[in-house]
Amino acid sequence: MKRNLVISFILILNLTAAVSATEIAYQWTDRRGQIHYGDEPPSSINSRPIMLQQDSKRVENQAGLRPGEQEQIEQIEQRQKQQQRRAQAARARTDNRRAARRTDCAKNRELFEISRGRDAFKQYARYLRNNCW
Repeated sequence: MKRNLVISFILILNLTAAVSATEIAYQWTDRRGQIHYGDEPPSSINSRPIMLQQDSKRVENQAGLRPGEQEQIEQIEQRQKQQQRRAQAARARTDNRRAARRTDCAKNRELFEISRGRDAFKQYARYLRNNCW
C-alpha cells in the first residue's frame, strides 16, 4: 500500500515536471483587445511565441524531482524497511514463545499422566488448566 503511494507520488511529480518544462508559450490578442496566453496558438489569430525561462532549481534530475525529494523518498523507504524488520522480529519472538509453551504443555501432560494419584498430580493439572487448555 505504501509502496503504491510512493510510486503514484513519483508519477505525479513526473507529470507536473513535464508540464512545467514547456519552453514556448504563445501570446495573442482577441478582437476585444484581451491578451491571452497558451501552449498552442489559435489558427485564426496572429500570435507571437514567448520563450519561458525554465526554473533550474525545480527540476533536478531525470525523474523530475525537486531538490531533497529523492532523499525524502529514500527516508520513507528506509522507515518502511525498519518497520518490516521490527514486524518480522516480533513475529519471530511470538513464534518462539508459542513453541516454548507447546513444549512446556507437552512436558506437563506427560508428567500429569505419570503422576496420577500422587501429590504432584494437582500441580500439573493446575498448570495444564491455566496454560494449555
